[in-house]
Amino acid sequence: MAAKSTPNQLGAPATTAQGADCERVNTILDQIIVGQEPSVEDEDYFVSHAEDCSPCFDSLDKQRVFIDFVNQYVGRKGVPSGLSSKIMARLHTEKV
Repeated sequence: MAAKSTPNQLGAPATTAQGADCERVNTILDQIIVGQEPSVEDEDYFVSHAEDCSPCFDSLDKQRVFIDFVNQYVGRKGVPSGLSSKIMARLHTEKV
């Protein structure tokens, strides 16, 4: 009887080789999320693996939904207009 690959709790296949491939995709995704530019080789690997691995594709799709949600509902608050001048004034008075 042939061994079958079954997904684990995270959705990644349980086989070691495929699990390592999925882990590489997650590492590349983490780099992209924090704003690091992946290498051309990593980009190509990322795209080709996501096309072939349904658990990774599902995970990427869920992460896109999450990122879109955060961007839509969690806005960035602006800095008060006079903050920089107040900081500079305080620094100047502390130096004297």
